[in-house]
Amino acid sequence: MNHNGYNTYEKRGLGSVKIGRYICPSCYELCEEERSFWENLKGDFFDVIGRMYNIMKLHHVSYQGISDIMEFIYPQGKDTILNMFADTVEETVIPPLEDFQIVLYDEQHPKRGRTQKFRLTLLDSVTGRPIAEELHESKNSTAITAFLTKYLDPSKRTFVVTDLDSSYPRIFKEFFGENLIHQYCLMHLNKLIVADFPRNTTIEQELVKYRLLNIFYNRDAELKFLQDLLEEEQVMKQGTKKEYKAWLKTQRETFRAFVREQKRDRRRKKRNLVQRPYIEALRIFDELKEESDSFEKHVQKRLRKIEKGWAHFTAFYFVKGAPATNNGVENYYSTSLKTHRKKQLRSDRGIDNQIKLSAMKRAGLLGRGKKSLLEAFLVFIPFLDSR
Repeated sequence: MNHNGYNTYEKRGLGSVKIGRYICPSCYELCEEERSFWENLKGDFFDVIGRMYNIMKLHHVSYQGISDIMEFIYPQGKDTILNMFADTVEETVIPPLEDFQIVLYDEQHPKRGRTQKFRLTLLDSVTGRPIAEELHESKNSTAITAFLTKYLDPSKRTFVVTDLDSSYPRIFKEFFGENLIHQYCLMHLNKLIVADFPRNTTIEQELVKYRLLNIFYNRDAELKFLQDLLEEEQVMKQGTKKEYKAWLKTQRETFRAFVREQKRDRRRKKRNLVQRPYIEALRIFDELKEESDSFEKHVQKRLRKIEKGWAHFTAFYFVKGAPATNNGVENYYSTSLKTHRKKQLRSDRGIDNQIKLSAMKRAGLLGRGKKSLLEAFLVFIPFLDSR
């Protein structure tokens, strides 16, 4: 082989390398020295950069913020960072979890006469059947831990869905340790978001509310409806207060009717709200965080709480078949001990039996018997008194 110069390979900001080029004196075929070491070096570098981006996005740093930070390290535009982050996440293969259970945990507060009781429930997410239920005088950490100890194995990998009670992360973490995957119920989150706002909101407030509700569930139709009204609201505010109030009342009623129709349409088609993919949810939340200073204090506070609990709100994305809500146990409660019944029962026994009745139904123990009433009666015909 005769040396025939070199080829230069360069990566902006990192450097370049000269790779020897050769020619065969017999057949004049061109060839080049191995350059895999160069590709490996670049790969290792961008693997580290990619991990940095993942960590920063985990802490909700905006793409522009990452770009500003990278100006001190390795300058990259926010679009490049966005694409690199998305590619890294999409290409990552998460090994499937094996031998784990999915459990829904919740509490109901029935009364025995005037005495407050606490119904603790563990529901199997797959079958919809209760794993265990008990009635307690208290729902403190000692009572909950004792309840969990009786019915669950802390050495087994377990996905648990709870509401947003601030004591749950500590209680369940102490019980399961590293075997816990803890999901906050997104339905409860949405209820809290709605409760943060007054019932009679302005169009602007309603728009912010639905932007928060839009993080994990697709609310594009509602957002478009409100955005079309927003500019008109600004114009109406310039008029008299009376005219604005009348206009606002009409538009609120129109919007609520639209939301009800959307809900009815989903029910007719037997569909649920569309859940957003993780990357979309993250992007929408990041956009809200970037605008946080322009929102009211209660909205800023809610965004901080979502950010603090992000790992708990998004755990379901990373476990195949895992639920994002406690709807299963809420539905179970609605059929086993309805709201008005919670206040009518006078004894622990009455509450326990009402609870157990629903558990029996879900276990298939309340289906049709071996005989009908008529069949059971007919066997007595020979024994009837003919007088």
